Amino acid sequence: MNLPSACRRKNLRPTATPMHRYTASMPFRVSQETLEALEWPQVVERLREECRTAQGHKWLTEAEKNTTAETSAAMETPSPTTARRPLGSAFLFEPTLEGLRAKLQETDEARALLDAEQAPPLGATADLAAALSQAEKGGVLEIGQLLEVRSTLETLRQTARFLGRNAEQAPRLAETSEAVQEHPELEKQIERCIDPAGEVRDQASPELATARREVVQLANELQQRLERYVRNPDVSRHLSDTYYTIRNDRYVLPVKADFRGRVKGIVHDASRSGTTIFVEPEAVVEVNNRLKQAELAISREIHRVLRQLSGRVSESARAIRSGLDALARLDLAFARGRLSQKMDATSPQVDDGAVFELPGLRHPLISSDECVANDLRLGDDFSVLVLSGPNAGGKTVSMKAVGLAALFVRAGLHVPCEAGAHVDAIEHLLADIGDHQDIGESLSTFSAHMANLARIVDQAGPRSLVVLDEIGVGTDPGEGAALAQSILEILANRGARVITTTHYNLLKEMADVDPRFQNASVEFDPTSLAPTYRIQLGVPGVSSASAVAARMGMPTEVLERANSLLERDDRKLEKMLSELATSRAALASEKDQAELIRAESETVRDEYRAKLERLQERRDELFLNMRTDLDLAFKQAHAEVAGVIRDLQRGPSSQRAAEARNQLQSLKEETQRSQDEKGITAPTRPRGLQPVDWQRARAGDAILIAPRNIGTLESLPDRKGRVGVRIGGKRLVVAAELVGSVEPEEAPPSSQINPVRVRIERAEPQKDDEGFDGGTLTCDLRGERVEQALDLLADALDRAVVDDCLGVRIIHGIGTGALRSAVRDFLRDSPNVGRFRPADRDAGGEGVTLVEFA
Repeated sequence: MNLPSACRRKNLRPTATPMHRYTASMPFRVSQETLEALEWPQVVERLREECRTAQGHKWLTEAEKNTTAETSAAMETPSPTTARRPLGSAFLFEPTLEGLRAKLQETDEARALLDAEQAPPLGATADLAAALSQAEKGGVLEIGQLLEVRSTLETLRQTARFLGRNAEQAPRLAETSEAVQEHPELEKQIERCIDPAGEVRDQASPELATARREVVQLANELQQRLERYVRNPDVSRHLSDTYYTIRNDRYVLPVKADFRGRVKGIVHDASRSGTTIFVEPEAVVEVNNRLKQAELAISREIHRVLRQLSGRVSESARAIRSGLDALARLDLAFARGRLSQKMDATSPQVDDGAVFELPGLRHPLISSDECVANDLRLGDDFSVLVLSGPNAGGKTVSMKAVGLAALFVRAGLHVPCEAGAHVDAIEHLLADIGDHQDIGESLSTFSAHMANLARIVDQAGPRSLVVLDEIGVGTDPGEGAALAQSILEILANRGARVITTTHYNLLKEMADVDPRFQNASVEFDPTSLAPTYRIQLGVPGVSSASAVAARMGMPTEVLERANSLLERDDRKLEKMLSELATSRAALASEKDQAELIRAESETVRDEYRAKLERLQERRDELFLNMRTDLDLAFKQAHAEVAGVIRDLQRGPSSQRAAEARNQLQSLKEETQRSQDEKGITAPTRPRGLQPVDWQRARAGDAILIAPRNIGTLESLPDRKGRVGVRIGGKRLVVAAELVGSVEPEEAPPSSQINPVRVRIERAEPQKDDEGFDGGTLTCDLRGERVEQALDLLADALDRAVVDDCLGVRIIHGIGTGALRSAVRDFLRDSPNVGRFRPADRDAGGEGVTLVEFA
């Protein structure tokens, strides 16, 4: 092995040359030959297709001229504000890290806006370079040029407002609005003077309107006089036709040539056959002259209007030109964004080193449906990537994709790869790809190849990316491999980053002895004898020349003879690499199958989980419906029993009332048994929560709300199984199943329980409770909404009936009167209420309603 001499002397393994770091100017050098070898002109053409303005096309053409090595000297002293460099000195590749990142940010913002279906209105922008220059020199612009100026001013106005609306989402692009000035006065003046059809309007000037009215009047007068001539029998018999026409901008009559002297006037023309002459009668000469003078006045006034407008354009020419430059920059930013969309590209991280991390890299000129994505990296822990494998396996395509990634970043383009790419800004891109044979210079393929490699070795440095296709080919394989190894070692010593393709085993072995080298191979399917186009890092490739030849139709006897001629070591190495490739392919296949099984298992699991959720939802819906039906039946029975109790309370037998209450309790128990038999259960009660005995519960009781919140009960369960509770001064409505009873040791002191605003409690008769011998319940509804208050009132009435009360005291307050009206309307429709009235003034007056049961 030809290791560096320092390594041989000290028996050390060489390491990657450290990179120099730069923070300001990073001049970029690349030759036109390298650009063409990497197919960069096709990328530029794709970018040009995405431009929407003439200025954008023009800028891109100018910038393309400045990308070759001849322009690198001009780029070595960039402006400190490169990110805002005028487009007059256009460069496609950014010379500073600051400008490069700014350009990428523009692309990021344009892509984000395009993804959100937002784009600036750039379609109506014309190339005004000639018109602006003409106006600045004092020339008079034509009507069509002024209309182009007006449409461009409209685009500038709309674009400025677009940038203003999206300044937060696109701050870098919004900086362009500083140059995109609006010119409302000039835009309105051109629109006022010239209509969209290209005619100067009458309101352009009073003189123009007057001259046009005069032309119309004189033309009418002429037509009337000529019509009288045509209708005059003494004249019409000398005419060749009964009409008048125009010749040389003068109104004339068609007179038969034989009667030339019969119609006196000026002859202006004759027919092609000579049988008709066109005569301007003497009587209309003076009117024709006046008409001609009026038409000349119109022309002079139109010229004056156009000169005036041209002067206004000249005054604004510099600002308009600056706006057009800004529109071109904006156009190119959105062209890069659209190209990013079409290539499904991503924004890379960029630094001033020479590291390439390219996950899922694709060649930008190959359709994503046809291109195989590959993970490639270079420059971090190794500086030379040796790519080997069969011919037509995608080695050169992948190698070119890396070179194009470097160009993409310098041009502010997104890279066609997955997110997380890291592409540093190199200074010099060098390439040797393809056949360099030059008959005119008497250079063979190998000679041209060596000449190019000599140039590359001479120019490569620590911030260079070198792309070499089949290095050292075209001569004796032994000498070619030795030359190739020597060249790659020299490039590695100089700190260059190199990616090369090869079939030489000598170069494949370099990774075993020099850590600056790394192998990569194109995968080959041993079953189909075809490449898969997938790159595998860390593994040397098998050239598989015999397999490729067999696939191309080479006769069997040729292949057998070729294998017998291979040296034993070569055959052994090829066999080992082939077996390794087969093993890796088998492992990859098993991995793919395992991944497929895992994906299918997850899909089946998700399907069953969704089915289970649907079944649970259906079960809950059925249980809810059944429980609602049972609750309704129970309430009806409850009302019936309550009626019996009221009847009995009026009668002499308290024993029968007690029997009725027992009947009510039996009905509740029967309902519960029915629910149990049908499998209807309440929603799951949180673990550790003790159930509440709702028969004994009263508003104001201390209760426990899941998980461990102590509060106050404000209302008993309603028709939907909800109860009102108060925690920390806030009233809540929760499911009754989430409420539990409080153990004596857990109950807070009465002073800590929030006061109950809605309470139902037994009270002794008040002084205005005449007729309420059995006492009353008090229901405080103050502060409640009408709907909630009525639910609480219904519970209070039911509770009063069950507890043998003769009446209810309802405290609702006065307020707006809405709650009081709603309460009394509810009482009128209640079958249990006999009568009700407001309390006495000293007992609450209109703020309290007293209810007596029927």
